[in-house]
Amino acid sequence: MKKESTGNTHGGPLAADSSGNVNPHLFEQMLDASGVAMAIRDSRLSPLFANQAFRDFYGHTLEYILTTPKEVALPADTISLYSDDIQPAMAAGLTWEGTYDIRTLAGETRKVWGRFTPVLDDDAALTHVISIMRDATDFERMRKTLTQTERHFSFLAENPSDCLFRVRLSNGRCDYISPAIESITGYRPQEFYDTPKLFRRLFPDAWRGTIGQWWQELRQGISRYDYELPLIHRDGTRKWVHQRIKVIFDDQGDPVAVEGIITNITDRHKTEEALAAARKSLNFISNSTSDIFFRLRIPEGTYDYLSPSVERFSGYTMEEYEADPRLIKNIFHPDWKGYFQETWGELLRGEVRPVYEFQFIHKSGEIRWASQRVVLHKDEHGNPIAIEGIATDITERRMAEEAARESESRFRALFEEAPISLWEEDLTDLKAYFDELKDRGIANFRQFFYDNPDALAHCAGLVKVVDVNKATLDLLGARDKDELFGNLEKVLTESSMAAFTEEMILLASGGCEYCGEITHRTLDGETIWVMVHFFVPPEYADSLSRVIVSLLDVTPRKKAEEALMDSEERYRILAENSREGVIVVQGEEVKYINERMSEIIERDIRELDRATLIKAIHPEDRDRVLSQLEGLLSGSRNEAFASLRAVTSRGATRWLTLTARPIMWDGNEARLEILTDVTHHKTLETELLRAHAEMEDRIRKRTAELSEANVRLKAVAEERGKAQERILSLTQQLIRIQEDERQRISRDLHDNVAQDLSSIMLKMETLFDDQGDVNNELRGRRKNVTDILHKAIASVRDIAYGLRPPALEQLGLAGALKNLCKDVASKHSCNVDFFATGIEDIPMDFDAEINIYRMIQEAVRNITRHAEATRATIRMVASHPDILIRIEDNGCGFDLNRRLEQAVREKRMGVRSMEERSRLVGGTLEIQSLPGTGTRVLFKIPIETARRRD
Repeated sequence: MKKESTGNTHGGPLAADSSGNVNPHLFEQMLDASGVAMAIRDSRLSPLFANQAFRDFYGHTLEYILTTPKEVALPADTISLYSDDIQPAMAAGLTWEGTYDIRTLAGETRKVWGRFTPVLDDDAALTHVISIMRDATDFERMRKTLTQTERHFSFLAENPSDCLFRVRLSNGRCDYISPAIESITGYRPQEFYDTPKLFRRLFPDAWRGTIGQWWQELRQGISRYDYELPLIHRDGTRKWVHQRIKVIFDDQGDPVAVEGIITNITDRHKTEEALAAARKSLNFISNSTSDIFFRLRIPEGTYDYLSPSVERFSGYTMEEYEADPRLIKNIFHPDWKGYFQETWGELLRGEVRPVYEFQFIHKSGEIRWASQRVVLHKDEHGNPIAIEGIATDITERRMAEEAARESESRFRALFEEAPISLWEEDLTDLKAYFDELKDRGIANFRQFFYDNPDALAHCAGLVKVVDVNKATLDLLGARDKDELFGNLEKVLTESSMAAFTEEMILLASGGCEYCGEITHRTLDGETIWVMVHFFVPPEYADSLSRVIVSLLDVTPRKKAEEALMDSEERYRILAENSREGVIVVQGEEVKYINERMSEIIERDIRELDRATLIKAIHPEDRDRVLSQLEGLLSGSRNEAFASLRAVTSRGATRWLTLTARPIMWDGNEARLEILTDVTHHKTLETELLRAHAEMEDRIRKRTAELSEANVRLKAVAEERGKAQERILSLTQQLIRIQEDERQRISRDLHDNVAQDLSSIMLKMETLFDDQGDVNNELRGRRKNVTDILHKAIASVRDIAYGLRPPALEQLGLAGALKNLCKDVASKHSCNVDFFATGIEDIPMDFDAEINIYRMIQEAVRNITRHAEATRATIRMVASHPDILIRIEDNGCGFDLNRRLEQAVREKRMGVRSMEERSRLVGGTLEIQSLPGTGTRVLFKIPIETARRRD
């Protein structure tokens, strides 16, 4: 309280009109415009006028303030203060200021600071009183803080973890050392008092020289302030401590003592050693691979780390990268500058792609390809600060891919545009079926298939047609491939099945090539004759996963043959005009040969006889062809088909297909041999196979490269996973230490500070019990102090319970949360409905319990502070395999992204803390909110991670 003399107070010129008279309306506007709560009162302190700021304090209208008696509007203590202190001061013409209570519209008592100034007339008589007031909460908080600071100093001196000390520089004796020294060194404080320089005996021999140097510096008045060193515990173990030391000087400026704090940092030092080992492992990996490991700062674009392989990778040394921060931008290929700017912008916004692939220019000028995988790091506000990653030279891989694409494109172009019908088939399932039959002991497949026609039908169902070309669609009258594949059963005829049987016998017996003539039916129903050539490339002989089938339309020729059966003359005419070579052999004598045959083998038709024709067959094919013709002559076969090579008179090789069947010639049996030149077909087939082989070879090489890259990436991923696990473990330890520290502070606040305050309050309440005559002013002051102590005790207990809720250990998680919700509902105008089921049946780890409690506590705190909600609902259900927590309110809601950005700017970490705690217990957090629709917070925590491990 403060009192001072004051003279007469008169209205200023702003309160008067042009004639000098007071303008009440203007005066009211002036007061309302002021942000200070002001009131004009009569001599009995009853309000005559109150400005808007004053009315806002109370929450009442001006009419209510002016008409309501003080006994209704003010607490009893304030009314006593008015009559006992303030009114006498006003009557004496003195200003009064101090704190007192008011009652708001909501019925709450509010502490305010006020100043009352008297207004006297010319005769020094009191006419009015002007009062101003402001909120006294900050003042009260500061006073409580100052009161508690003295307690805290004593508390810190007895802190069980940090040791406070004072040592004389003259002789090394301890003037003071706190009890915490025993937990750090194993020696009691008294042993340090009794044994000067005991500290020196605790340091390892290797450190004695350094300790001696530091001691000499301190005796000269020089302190490095921070010291980190090892010492030997009484039990023989090595500890690491951190000392903060300040030199104390006497009045002459000479150093006389040192004071400081000793902190046990053994756990932190072990953690740092583990991290150093991890870094050493990472350096070993980065130095042993051709890939680059790097760390790049954002937004500077400079490297914090580059592995030595960068020079082999790009041609530039690490020194060149350090000297030129823009080098990373300059090595990008000009065509990829836009890509660089786009991806860099994404990183600045916190967006990361799974992989980055681009071209860069090696220092030698060579254009190369690189692939990068990165991890983005952010600061505590969510802002990107760096990326860490690995870069791999993929030039060979990209070249192989490009070559494979070219081979595939070339193969596809040849395949699609070939003038003959080509089919690509996959017979893998058929090969498995053949192997199964062989395992059952079947060796004679010809007999087996003739005895088991159902087996042939099964084989037909195992044939997979992979692709066909355009010539196939034209041959069979299909609009597209889908139409053809959906109607394949319409294509086959009975004669087709005979050829299919021979194919199956051939494949099952290990053969790889078949040639024959069969009939097919177009989708329009027309029957056509085709020469089928079936070929398995050598590299697919074991799996039959790729088979090439070609069809050549021989319908015109077959029609000619049928026509010539009726008329040899007509046959001769058609044969002469046929595109195939035609030979009629009777016995060993050639009866007829057409001009086309002469053209095919490039010999004069007059020179052609049986011996010459046989000699024209390639030596490697001659025995096979003659064997098939002998079968026709013996009557064991109705037709003979063969694929053979013929050598022309000029030494050139032509590929031919031979079809032979018996006919009647001049009334006697003869043999008709038709040879078709398929050299172009075979050349195309060879080209296709070569292109396919090249493609397969490149694919195999690419697969091997990808396998090696995958192994490397897997190793890096495992190393990063271990690093993430270590980081998570460290975070868990930090939060556990934080909770332990909260428990210790909570216990000391409750057991020491609150008890001391209670003792003081008890003494204050009984202060005048033995005094007979004590004036009212002293009793009022005693009451004020007692009230303050009551509130201080309540505040200390609230802080203690907030730091470590005792209900968590006494009632369990569900009971503690129920108490939390009741407490929030009692202090705020928000009804919190809490319900939990199934939680009691789960023995939970205490770390999981405290993290869940803190998450819900933070969510409820946000509702009471920001949501303006009148109702909140909390549901916690144990539903295997998760614990589900849903928190909803009917508040004003918010824009989540905008709120997170605002929290970063204002350095508020509530939501981030909830996310981190949910991650530590293996859970997830989801927040759903829109302005005007309330907010929903969802936690999902696996039961297994929360369960207590016995």
